[in-house]
Amino acid sequence: MKSADIAAAEVPAAPEVSAVSAEKAPSQHLWMSVRHNEYVKEAQASDYGARIESRVRRDFNDSFSVNNRVNNDYSWASIRKWQDNYTYSGSGSYVTMNCHSTSCSITGNVRENGKTSYVNAFVSRRFDDYSWSVSGSGLNLYTDKNSVNGSYDTDRAPKTAVAAVVSLLLARSIDATAKPEDRKAVQNGQRIWMSIRSGGIWNEVEAVDPWARIEVGLRKVFDREYDAEMEVDNDRQWGRVSNFFTRRYELRAGRTDLRMEEWAGSFRIEGRVATPGSQESETSVRLEMRERFHDDGSFYIRENGIYLNIDRNGLSGEVDLKVYPKQVVASIAALVMTYQQINKPQDQDRP
Repeated sequence: MKSADIAAAEVPAAPEVSAVSAEKAPSQHLWMSVRHNEYVKEAQASDYGARIESRVRRDFNDSFSVNNRVNNDYSWASIRKWQDNYTYSGSGSYVTMNCHSTSCSITGNVRENGKTSYVNAFVSRRFDDYSWSVSGSGLNLYTDKNSVNGSYDTDRAPKTAVAAVVSLLLARSIDATAKPEDRKAVQNGQRIWMSIRSGGIWNEVEAVDPWARIEVGLRKVFDREYDAEMEVDNDRQWGRVSNFFTRRYELRAGRTDLRMEEWAGSFRIEGRVATPGSQESETSVRLEMRERFHDDGSFYIRENGIYLNIDRNGLSGEVDLKVYPKQVVASIAALVMTYQQINKPQDQDRP
């Protein structure tokens, strides 16, 4: 045997790639900003990086409506309260939170992508009724009035579990902020959460917020032109959105005439929007809409009286109704949805 063969024999063989166990994926970090609106008894938590959002509104003393977004999916759920116990149910998930003095236990099942996961976590009070720590079932979270942060193990706690647990904690925080008040004290602030979805009998695409009572539907009639149906409260309008000019989108519906035009990397939204009433009035609109992320159909509007985040899945934010009636939100939605339909990513058009 040659010396080279002997040396090769003494070198241990490298293990097969398939035999090397894959390292476990690290826990995912969570940093959700929390906003409370005490006038409408509502709270919202969102982490746009993790793509988890939860919105909870108290309907009655013992029930809450829930709208959660996980990745690109929106789901509706409800939370029922009995004494100091809360039950979350909806979209195949059922989770309970039983509280005793300064601690709570959370148990139940959540469903995501056809798979059911068991949730069993312990919640303890830290400083006040907004500050809690959550541990168990792959969750390690800390909350206060303005944030939810920590980590979650995606193998043991899928995002739907995170959303369900956060929803329960938001419901409890709403109870902490609730004060006896006349429902008329809602004043002018209106929370907006319109989910965009395709399909339907009439619409090619529609955006709906059942709480704010805003619904917008589009149907393609020509290559760059869409019929629009906008329903706000009990008022319904029909119109048309066109894109005959490359960088301009125009909505005409009755006395509403609103344009959205690209200008130096952002969009200007200008014109007038008709609002119904005993005497129909018009609202003058002049807004700037900027891109959030380049070429993905996401935008934001930050102006006095209106605060909106927009992407291909929905519109969310808050509007001062004395400055901009809900018809303005519906008109903006019609323009943006037309833009998104005409400028779809190429891979969405593939079979």
